[in-house]
Order: sequence, then structure tokens, then C-alpha cells
Amino acid sequence: MTSFVGRDDDVAAARKLLGGTRLLTLTGVGGVGKTRLSRRVGEAVQRVFPDGVWLVELAHVSDPNLVTATVARELGLRDDTSAPLAVLTDFLADRDLLLILDNCEHVIDACAALADRIIPATTGLRILATSREPLGVPGEQVLPVAPLSVPDPASGDLDSPAARLLVDRATAADPAFRKTPANAATLAAICRRLDGIPLALELAALRMRMFTPDQVLTRLDDAMGLLTTGPRTAPHRQQTLASAIRWSYDLCTPDEQRLWEQLSVFAGGFDLDAAEAVCLVGSPSALLAALTGLVEKSVLAYGPGADGAGRYSMLEPLRQFARDLLRARGDEDAVRVGHREYYYRLARRGRTDYWSATDVDWFRDVAREHANFRAALQFSLADPAGARRALEIATELWPFWEHCHFLLEGYRWLSEALAEDTERSVDRARALAASSVIAAMLSDTETATDFVRASAEIAAESGSAQVLVEAEMARAVLAFGAGDLRAALDIAVASSVSARDCAHPRVEMESLAFAAVCALALDDPVAGAMAEGLLALTTEHDSHLLGGLAYWAVGTQRWRDGDQEGAVAALRRSIELFQLFDRCAWLATSVDGLAWAAAADGDLVRAARLMGAASTVRQGSSQRLAHAMTQLIGQRVRDRVQAALGEQEFGACFDAGASLTLDDAVDYAMDSSPPPIAAVEPVGPGVLTRRERDVARLIGLGYGNRRIGQELVISIRTAESHVDHILTKLGFTSRTQIAAWVNRNTL
Repeated sequence: MTSFVGRDDDVAAARKLLGGTRLLTLTGVGGVGKTRLSRRVGEAVQRVFPDGVWLVELAHVSDPNLVTATVARELGLRDDTSAPLAVLTDFLADRDLLLILDNCEHVIDACAALADRIIPATTGLRILATSREPLGVPGEQVLPVAPLSVPDPASGDLDSPAARLLVDRATAADPAFRKTPANAATLAAICRRLDGIPLALELAALRMRMFTPDQVLTRLDDAMGLLTTGPRTAPHRQQTLASAIRWSYDLCTPDEQRLWEQLSVFAGGFDLDAAEAVCLVGSPSALLAALTGLVEKSVLAYGPGADGAGRYSMLEPLRQFARDLLRARGDEDAVRVGHREYYYRLARRGRTDYWSATDVDWFRDVAREHANFRAALQFSLADPAGARRALEIATELWPFWEHCHFLLEGYRWLSEALAEDTERSVDRARALAASSVIAAMLSDTETATDFVRASAEIAAESGSAQVLVEAEMARAVLAFGAGDLRAALDIAVASSVSARDCAHPRVEMESLAFAAVCALALDDPVAGAMAEGLLALTTEHDSHLLGGLAYWAVGTQRWRDGDQEGAVAALRRSIELFQLFDRCAWLATSVDGLAWAAAADGDLVRAARLMGAASTVRQGSSQRLAHAMTQLIGQRVRDRVQAALGEQEFGACFDAGASLTLDDAVDYAMDSSPPPIAAVEPVGPGVLTRRERDVARLIGLGYGNRRIGQELVISIRTAESHVDHILTKLGFTSRTQIAAWVNRNTL
């Protein structure tokens, strides 16, 4: 949002170091500009990395156990495996990309362990980390990020980076501001007084809306002499930044100060409703005025979030400063309780929203507030009195964990909450049922069995019919995971009836969906009745996600019945509904269904392409339930298509679909037109020069451009040029296609 000033030498140094190291860490004090520099370096080197530059922000990840899952999620992988590190490593193995890990210091051990595991297991991966201290991993290169150079006292020249930043930000804050010969010496003195620390300079620049440069310098001198939030033994630059922030704090009104402190409990940003619910600053109008004041003073930034909704955010040094003050005041626990209760209410909305017309809104809101849910859960688990609330929040989020590829994280929160709150309550029974389903999906059958048994026992003791039917549904999933499809079908059918009798629509819908899947896999005629019953129920309640499952079940049954036109219509409707949800776990199953329908219509090329496209949509997922559904029902279709096309042509068509991006894969599934790539390449090796064949062969081995350059003793730029020529000559758009072509031509 603001210009990038100076740092040309730092960018050049980082680019050079990245050419000779797998891990480069930018170190320096808070506010020195490590984050901005890492982004600038990423922009500068992105052409060197065919698989992209990926930014992972860790400032709001306070639990070290979530670092790997966060990295995987930013790369588009699914958190639904019991071995996330293995999935991440496998994904990165043959990719040539730069991974930026930003703000590592508070989870530094986890970041170091991750880097130490994935770097040796990959060939083209580079990591650029930012931290206040090195990660300490063998082979790490460290680039200290110094403050911006300040003007020479003798010359008073304002061409230094620190002075340019100060003048640039002061002009942005007040368009009437001008640097003049009269104020040049004062501006230079401000830069020196603040040691050239970018964040401190930006805060000082904002003060020039209301103070002259001379007044700013005078007040800075007073602040540095009197105000230090950190220990006196802290490094000088740390004290400098703390004092600059403290001066900004002292210029706020009492309401603004109080609100600034209380807002520090939020993680990953917040919206107006959350601020009004959690923070206590007089009347609603006073809170709104204070919020506006903090935005005007640039303590808060306001803008659209990932989904377009307006959100407030705060720079990490400002948040840490405010959190320390809130803690010192003794108010932190009270504000965090309010924060936890607000997000508990949001989670609890899922009891009705999940299976109704408001499901899209609930899933979107939960996804947006994921970081805040983590903060609320962590606070609750650290407080003996809050363990029950942690259990309730983790359980209410069950649909989010299950359907949006966060199985492992949900399992972890549920397990920790169950360990902390051991009372035999209805809440515990519900949590045990949820944990059993997730454990079964993660193939932890033994634990899932223990959980479902304990859940049923407590439900029986409490006399809760609704919780008992939740446990029964968990038993059906467990039977499916154990390979006993007949038992799974019988339990699911009985569960749907019981759920209807005790008015539990969620379990009734889920039981019908599960029964339809089991019946389809068994070729049981009841599949049609289960699918139609589910469709009628989801239509009645205008459910979108569960409605998508209903259309999938109906479409698959129509495929079985020979109605391919009806099958395609229903399956495409399921995709439309699943696309309303971010990271929906079931999207790939609908693409699989369309592949089966194409095969039944005799369009074997399209069928193979769709199977490849489904693999793209499913990329990185190890959720056994969704995979088992398509494997049980569709493996025979795949075998027939492969036999009819022949191994080579099937592989080419499958690779053509697999090379599509996620969006292109979905577009292809929704449209009968061919994807923008050829399924079978008629071009032989002779079209390439000898050097291009060497490069293609190394691409087939999974080498990135850097390693190709090392192997052939050519520059990275030359390797890039060869790859571009190969893509053009073969008519391809991706390295994946080149690799498949190499394998088929036995280069």
C-alpha cells in the first residue's frame, strides 16, 4: 500500500545469497523492515522459480505444532492426514519454488525443525525466513537487516534512505508537508534520533499532521529520555522503537489507548462486530470514535480481507506493545474471556447453520476467523476453568474440520480438550463422537473405536437421544473405514431414522449421504432411495454443502442407472454448490463422477482427462473417506478406460487433465470443451536440439532450473530459455507435461 524506499543493496545481497544457499534468514530488530524486504526480494526473484514464490505469514501462529500445517495450507495442501510433514515433503520434492516464512521468532524451533526436514528431501526448494534471530539450521545463510542509513550530520543531506522514507510518509500523511532548506536539518536529526528504524520513522512521520518537525524532534527527545517500555538492558534500537511506539500511544485519547490494548487479543485481524462485542470502551459511539482514531493514527489498518469483507489489522510490534500493557494492567484475562465467548457463539451457530440455507455464511465466517479460533482455543486450554469451553468450541467446529481439510488440526484440539476436561458430560460425549469420526477418517481405527464406545456410554447415561445418534453415525464411519460396508450401510440407515425421530436434521442428512455411498459401493438398490431422500431433505432446508453431497449421490445413481445426461446435470450442480465453499473436501468426488459418466457415454479421452483433473482438485489430500468412496465405486471404470485406450494414451490424457490448474480443472469439468492442452503429443524427440533433450531429460527427473544449470554447467537464465523453447516446440504449458512426454519417449 506504500512505496518501497531504499534497500537496493539488501535486495541485491539477498538475491545473490539465494543463488548459493537453500536457506536464507533475514534477521534484525522488530520494525526494521524484514517483512517488507522479504516481499521485495520475492518479487525480484520470482522469474527464477517456475513453481512460484509463496508467502507464509506466521505472526498469528502461536502454537508451534501448527507451523507445518500452516505452510501446507498456504501451498494449497489439505490438513487431513496424520503425516502432514510427509505430504508437504512429497509435494515439494520436485518443485522449484521459494518459500517465504515470515515472523519466525516466536515459533523458531518449529520453523528450524521444518526447514531441517524439508530442505534435504527436496531439490529445488529455497527458503527465505525473517526472524529476530537465526534459525540455527546447518547450511543457513544469515543476512542481518540493518536500519536505513541516516543523513550525515555535517551535510544535512536528505538523500539518505531514512530521510527519503520520513519525507515520503510525512507527505502521504499530510499532502501540504514539504521538505525545505529550513527544516532539512531537523528532519535529518529526527532520522538520527530514531536510528533509521523504518517503523519508528513512519510513526514519527504521522505526527507531522499535527506537529512541526521541530516539535516532533523535541517530543522525541523527551520520549527517549523518559519512556521505555522494555527493560533498560534491552538493545538500544529495541528501546528506540519501544519509545517511538510509546509516544504514539501517549498521543492517543484514553479511549483510544484502552481500545488499542484490548484489540491486542485478536489474531489475524477482526471486524467491527467483533470489536464491539469484545472491547469495553464506554458507549458504542465512544468505541467507534476510538476505532476511527486508531485508524487515522495508523495504529490500525482497514481494508478488505481475503473474502472482500472489511477488516482491521495491526502491525505485530504494535500488537505486542499493546498486549504487554494490557497484561501489566491486569485486564488481559477478562478481555480474552470476552474474545473466547464471542467466537464460541460464532462456532455454536453451526448447530443450525451447517445444514441450513446459511451454511455458506457460517463456513465463510469461520474460515475468516480461523486465527482467532486458534487463539481462543489456546487461551481456554491454558486456563483450567476454560477447558470445557475449549471442548465446546472444538466440537462445534466439527463440520469445519471435516469438510474444509482441517482434520488433523481439529483432531488435535479435540484431543487436548478431552484430556483437560474429563467430566462425563453431554459435551464430552459429543466431542468423543466428533473425535471418533475424525480418527476414522485419519485411519486411526483403534482410537476411533475407543472414542465411539465412550461416547455411546455417556450418551446412554445422560439419556440424550441426539448425542446417542451422533455416536451411532460415528459407528457407521468406523465400520466403513474397517471395510465392513454392509454394517456401515445398516447402521447409517438406522441412524437416519433415529435422527429423524429425535429431530436432529444434521445427523439425518449425514446418515442418508453415508448410506447412499455405502449402497452405491455395494450395488444395493436402496442407494437410489437414500440419494433421493437426501436431496428432498436438503432442498427443503436449502442446504448448499450437504445439498452438494445429495446431488453427487443422485448423479452417481443416475450414472449407474444409465441416465448419463441426468447424471452430468446432477454432478455439475454438486460442483456448483461445492464451489461456494473454500477448500471443500468433496469437490474432487464430483469430478470423478463426471469421469465415470463420460466413460459410460463412450468418450474415453474425456474420461481419462477428468480423472487427471480430479487428481489436481484432490492434490495433497490424504483423507481416506473421500478417497475410499471414489476408489470403491470408480476403480473398475478407470481400469476399463485404461485398457481401452492403452497405457500410453491413457497416461497422456490423464497427464493432460492433471496438468490443469485447480480453476481450469473445475472449468473443464463444467464444460464439454477440451482443456487448452493436447491429450496425445505427436511430436517426437527429434524436434528438440541435443541440449534441449538434455534439459527435458532432467525435467523428467524432477530437476528445477537451478539444478539443471548445475548439472549442465549453464546459467539459470540459460536453463530458463531452454525450458521456454521446449514448451514452445512441444506445444505444452507446464513442466509436468514435459516430464510425461520424456517418460513416454524413454529419453
